[in-house]
Amino acid sequence: MLENYQETRVDFNRSNLHWGGASKGIFKIVAVLTKGRDESITYALGQSVLAGNMYVEKALLKQPAYMFQVVGSSSEQSIYRTFIPDQKTKVFPAWKHKKNCIGDTYGDPLFEEFYIDIQREPAKTVSDYDDIEELYRFNSFTAKVTLNNHCKLFIQMEFPINHINVMRDKKMWQIETGPVLFPVSEELYINQINLIPGFVHFNNFKTIDVFCDYPFGYRSKSMRDGGVYENLSGEIEIYSGYND
Repeated sequence: MLENYQETRVDFNRSNLHWGGASKGIFKIVAVLTKGRDESITYALGQSVLAGNMYVEKALLKQPAYMFQVVGSSSEQSIYRTFIPDQKTKVFPAWKHKKNCIGDTYGDPLFEEFYIDIQREPAKTVSDYDDIEELYRFNSFTAKVTLNNHCKLFIQMEFPINHINVMRDKKMWQIETGPVLFPVSEELYINQINLIPGFVHFNNFKTIDVFCDYPFGYRSKSMRDGGVYENLSGEIEIYSGYND
């Protein structure tokens, strides 16, 4: 049953990360992660785009082509650069990883001016299949997943739900979405920031499955089980717009 009291959630349509300087940039936020309880740190993941040659008259697309995605907190940031697979070119930039089709950079900070602007909005809690069925046509769901002891940390992940399936006859639902921002252990050394974009699947309020990493899995090749985490225990909350 839909709760009749008002909650709040991240408004991903109005939340941004951006940086200053001679050339400024701004991205929509597609996922948020908070580490720690008392002295918490909040990280935001920007929308992934295809990298370009900036401020030129022609040849705006970089070759070979790669995806460009920014993640960071107020004090440390990273850029994920992920090459598109099966390109004809054999000539890659010198900064490309020797064994993988990635070229991530990190700094504490990476940008002299870096800002995270997270806006919140009223929301209502979705607690069962009937709630999902009732609000299905509005398609404005988001989720918050709390992991109490992942990588020895308290973690909260928030993200929009981009895809959901329902089966009315069995009153079942399943969410398959991404990217989300997911923590990995320092021992794996995926990158200095120890966060990785990934996909998440779940069809209950207690466990999730995660695939690292978005979009092609290059960073997860050295991870146990290929970067697949199954049946991770946590607390899952689903929200919908308050006025839906």
